[in-house]
Amino acid sequence: MKRIHLLFTILALLTASLVVIACGDDDDENENKNENGKEIVNPETPAHPMTQAEQKEYLETVAKELMTLMPSTDFRDLADLGMYIKDIYVEKYDWDDVGDWASDLFETARKSLGTTDKDESKSYRTYVYNNYRALLIASNYYAHFTANNGRWIREKANDLQFSFTDKNGSPCVLKVETSGSTKDVNVLNYYDNSKSDYSGSTYIKYYDRTKCIVRVPENIVVTLTQGGRQAMKTTVKINLKSLTGEEYDISQNSLSVSTLVELNNGYRVNVSDITYQANSKAAVQLSVSKNNQALVSVSVASDVSGIPSCNVSAFSEKTFDFDNYDTESANAKGALVKIDVLGKVQLQGVVADARKCYDYLESANDNKYKETDFKSYINQFNSLININLFYNNKSEKQASVKMEAFSESRWNGETRWDAEPVLYFYDGTAYSTFKAFFNDRDFKAVIDDFKNLSNRYANLIDQRIDW
Repeated sequence: MKRIHLLFTILALLTASLVVIACGDDDDENENKNENGKEIVNPETPAHPMTQAEQKEYLETVAKELMTLMPSTDFRDLADLGMYIKDIYVEKYDWDDVGDWASDLFETARKSLGTTDKDESKSYRTYVYNNYRALLIASNYYAHFTANNGRWIREKANDLQFSFTDKNGSPCVLKVETSGSTKDVNVLNYYDNSKSDYSGSTYIKYYDRTKCIVRVPENIVVTLTQGGRQAMKTTVKINLKSLTGEEYDISQNSLSVSTLVELNNGYRVNVSDITYQANSKAAVQLSVSKNNQALVSVSVASDVSGIPSCNVSAFSEKTFDFDNYDTESANAKGALVKIDVLGKVQLQGVVADARKCYDYLESANDNKYKETDFKSYINQFNSLININLFYNNKSEKQASVKMEAFSESRWNGETRWDAEPVLYFYDGTAYSTFKAFFNDRDFKAVIDDFKNLSNRYANLIDQRIDW
């Protein structure tokens, strides 16, 4: 298969109702380990199953609580500061001096490779490249810029800073710092100074192509202070220790990254772990909290294999074509997705074989007018997933999520089949489609609250932007 969105089709099923359903059980008593060492849930039959009506009421309560904990007023001050920076220092200040300074540093770093490369992958088109190499180092871009009468005044420094004032005249400083060990990585190929020509029937495109080698630091910290107090801080940690050369090959090299965003209103967005072990493992863990109270957490982990050899820098090539790479064996197995909301609602899902799941859904769609074949593919899809709904971090499974086949009569008399995610309950009510369960009537209060919350967040921006 040559489609990069293979896993996302499966994940869409798991997160279809994120506002009111969630996943991620941190209670060790409710989990064990599979043969790969990954946590898996061991669901139990509930002693007192909740009815469909009871679950609707409970999910509505949790959803409303989550929205109450995240009012738009929490972000009013940050929105004010952000819009003031945009209106004054981004749109009204002259950035030419900053741009010229950065361009000069880039040109200084760029060295000619002394060769010209031609790519005649198509008989009627030829690319001609003047090749360069540029080693981009953060420390070369250290400077302090101070806002002054519509311009940025630069002076030498040991880090990168932009100093300005907010609408009340309080001093603000945006600072970027790097530290730790470094790795040189060929990130992309930058093209400029292009021109075209024709030679007979051949179209010739000329480029200056620069191989951009970035000296990636182990630690990156970006802070914004306002009136001497921290308004925002982003900390990024990067581990590229497995990289031995400058080319990052997705089939061979590993990577781990963590990112923490801390806001002065008590919110923290913590991507505690993005791990990729080449053709072995992939995992992401994310949590959102407010004043140390967990709001939402998400974790995804899977075994990956069959990733073809491809350098990251190749994605920026003018002649890059994904079809040139053999992705027939690419797959994610044993995918575990866990989402948790307020520790009160958990949805945990295991997808045994993402590739087969995707193929079964594709095959079902190809047979949407053949009832027997369509249902067979949906049943095979369901046999590879195990998605369950839990409450309050208990191991008692209150519902399961599967795909169900439904028919629809067409105008020409044909019957077309489609599949929707459904909830199966323990109280004997069989199942309910997501559309029916989360209907506008039963969840009217939640939907109205969500619309109002969305509008209030939108107004934070609308009131600060002159459209």
